[in-house]
Amino acid sequence: MEFCYREFNSRFIWLTDDNFTFGKRANDLCDEILKRGLGDEIMWFVQARCDDVVKHKDLVPKMRRAGNRWILLGAESHSKSILQSLNKKIDPEETSEAVRILKENDIFAQTTFILGHREDSAESIMELRKFADDLDPDLAIFMLLTPFPGTETYRLARENRWIEDSNWTNYDMVHPIMPTENLSREKLYDELYRCYRSFYGSWSRRLGGIFSSNQLKRRTYRYMASRGLKNQLKGKA
Repeated sequence: MEFCYREFNSRFIWLTDDNFTFGKRANDLCDEILKRGLGDEIMWFVQARCDDVVKHKDLVPKMRRAGNRWILLGAESHSKSILQSLNKKIDPEETSEAVRILKENDIFAQTTFILGHREDSAESIMELRKFADDLDPDLAIFMLLTPFPGTETYRLARENRWIEDSNWTNYDMVHPIMPTENLSREKLYDELYRCYRSFYGSWSRRLGGIFSSNQLKRRTYRYMASRGLKNQLKGKA
């Protein structure tokens, strides 16, 4: 990290571990960064589990001092039964607590949500939208459950013939690959749009982001606002 900063002036570093482990590993890393005087010079991003953040909440302030400005959390769902089916050993209460801890420490809290589970309906996805709204992360990403080869989801989908799209270019968690028991793929795509529209359509959230005291949040929402304005002007041209 120091080499990248000193030699290439790199100020943003993405640690691509799928699940950054808190505890001694994170504590030692933060101590080393602070010892080298890099805490105010660099910004780093990690992905972490909600329960890890809650369990090691006393470490979070040190991580922030050491330059950790951005953490992605897998919130995934509001439903405990869906979380269990995904083998996610967390619960919605831990997710809420984790987001609160990050925001209190001025760390940009990004969360991911997944819709398109077999039992999903318009009603259950509406509850997911409400959960995301109440959670109020700095950035919310909604994705469709996708049966990637090698996963249990893929095995079940193949066995039950749920897969309706075999074009690998569409396996991007945005294109619907399989329906649910209650929603067609077309309806599922509509629900994905509604999730984004519901979360980012709030003027209070937009203005709060634009004028946020958190640098990353402020820059993100100002960028999104500028892109929206540019698209409107293009449409009128």
